[in-house]
Amino acid sequence: MLDEPPLTPARPRPTSNHSTLPTPAQTQVPRDAAFSLLLSLPRELRNKVYAYALTSQFPFWYPNPNPTIEHDIALGLLTTSRQIYEESAPVLYTLNRFLFTHPSDCNIFRVVASPKFSGLINSVYFRIREKDLRLWTKYLGSTAVDRSLKADLPKLKSLWIFLRCGTMAALTPPAQQAAQAIFGLPPGLAAQVHAVHAALGQQVQALQHQIQTMTQAVVQGNAPADQQGPAAGSNDGNQQPAPPAPAMPFHQFAAGFQAPNQPPHLHHLHHHHPPPGQPHGHVHVHHHANQPGPFYTSFLRWERELGVENLCLSLQETRPKEADVKIVCIMRLPKPEVVRLSRVYANELSVDRNGDARTRFRKLHGAEVSLEISGYDITAS
Repeated sequence: MLDEPPLTPARPRPTSNHSTLPTPAQTQVPRDAAFSLLLSLPRELRNKVYAYALTSQFPFWYPNPNPTIEHDIALGLLTTSRQIYEESAPVLYTLNRFLFTHPSDCNIFRVVASPKFSGLINSVYFRIREKDLRLWTKYLGSTAVDRSLKADLPKLKSLWIFLRCGTMAALTPPAQQAAQAIFGLPPGLAAQVHAVHAALGQQVQALQHQIQTMTQAVVQGNAPADQQGPAAGSNDGNQQPAPPAPAMPFHQFAAGFQAPNQPPHLHHLHHHHPPPGQPHGHVHVHHHANQPGPFYTSFLRWERELGVENLCLSLQETRPKEADVKIVCIMRLPKPEVVRLSRVYANELSVDRNGDARTRFRKLHGAEVSLEISGYDITAS
């Protein structure tokens, strides 16, 4: 055995003042149920989030949404909290577009959607059928507080109206027989196409004839007194041309003929009178952007029977002053005819990717009006 003393227990280590290290779960501060990362952002950034989440590239149809369109917006954001709803709901109504097909739908939408925020809508589309035109005209021109455009959409800034005006009157049997050879169409449809071309041709000829007449009058008016012909027979040399004839009724336009004993229509004088004091001497064959061309002017001649003029007049007193109003009048023709018209009137018509042709927008009673010719396929019978 070794002569070493037995091992003595080591001096006990003094107790530590530090307890066991806490786990990560024990270090977390109790979470506040009212805390929101979204609400912690500045209001400017929150508005950008709302605009990104609640804006659709397609208009909202009411009451029958298009099943083929997905708006892909986060409507659940509105149900997050009362504060977020109050901040985001105005964005939903101000940054989106809404489409209505009947005045009653537009009137009731502000009640069923949100009486508080639906009045913030500033961009709408109206699709008007011919049979509903009178209802729309009354609604647009009304000042009633319970049913009117002025009361339902007080913040309106952009209004697009798509008016279908392609229904034509029945043609006479001779016109039908003359039109049967057009693209092998049925007699009724071919007669309508023939009527459109016949009327447009008449309008172009009348315009050319009027330009020649005015040019001759200007030349004679500028000539010396001893060289002026009978056309310049007035003593003061400022004789004004005769006023234009009344517009051809639309049913006669559809039938493709002029009324008996009716002089040619002076289109460019009917809607665009030069201001007083200006001579009628500046006549140009080429049509500028602020002058209607033959095709567009031909359409404007029947604006009263089509309802376009009444539609524009009904908005003059009720729409907001800053509102931009555009009216697109849609006529339907077979696609081969649309192609032919776009080729004949290349300076007046522009064709979109769908093959539809449209004129430039022109001012009419404070609104901008355009004529669209929509093509459709011909089914073999």
